[in-house]
Amino acid sequence: MRNNNSIFTEDAWAIKNGGRILVYADEHLKDDLDRDAVRKFVREKGALGAMWTYDYDCGQEGPWYRLVCDMVDYDIDKLKSRNARYYIRRGLKDCTVRKVDYLWLGDNGYETYINAASRYTNFKPVSRETFRKEMHEHSSEPGREVFGTFVGEKLVAYETLLIWGQRVCAYATKFDPAYSKAYPMYALEYTVARHYLKEKGYKEIDGGSRPLLHKTDIDDFLLRLGYRKAYSRLGLYLVPSVRAILGIARIFRKVCKLLLPSRYYAILESLLLAQDIAKATSRH
Repeated sequence: MRNNNSIFTEDAWAIKNGGRILVYADEHLKDDLDRDAVRKFVREKGALGAMWTYDYDCGQEGPWYRLVCDMVDYDIDKLKSRNARYYIRRGLKDCTVRKVDYLWLGDNGYETYINAASRYTNFKPVSRETFRKEMHEHSSEPGREVFGTFVGEKLVAYETLLIWGQRVCAYATKFDPAYSKAYPMYALEYTVARHYLKEKGYKEIDGGSRPLLHKTDIDDFLLRLGYRKAYSRLGLYLVPSVRAILGIARIFRKVCKLLLPSRYYAILESLLLAQDIAKATSRH
């Protein structure tokens, strides 16, 4: 087990659900985390719980995984999907993909963000000012990079990335559905993967874990682009009050669906699903 001093630091954890759930986002873990240490860390941060992935890429198929691309010398001709190769070429023909910075994105990316949000269910977008503030704050953080996709001079898609050693993590990806016929996401994801894997020599691009909250087709999309599922185990700790609420909700699931606003019910379902996955993938 890794030294707790290198794990339980603020920089090693991403914050989800308004700071209420901590998600480990540093180096891959082989071993599970000590529950007492997690409990203490969650209490110190005033959070409701924590999630982490361990036994990374264990080779045992299961319900928890991360989507990763570690294809050596990544290139379009190495992709097995004929459709993917076709759409990438279409996207590269109709779009331009280039690096931008967080300051620029904060000032110019909100329209793309809000248009992308129109596709989501159970998603509450932030205000323009909050978006700008968050992007400007990220601009001073090491390892943060952004790629944007343009049709003409119009930003139609972007991806924010965080570099951890030899691993590049996709942090947030958004695209304007009005420009879907230009295939901006194919152009964007291909360019990003080729840039970091082939041109820069990074070992892996992490496209994120299996989604819990939002229904999405991102899995199939990334698999067509040469990603694979790195099966792992899910660690989960929730404070006793949350566990108690979930226990009641599990019994009265149908009633909760009728009474709760759709977003809160979706969050409830995501936590129940996380509990099920953590139990199914536990070594104990």
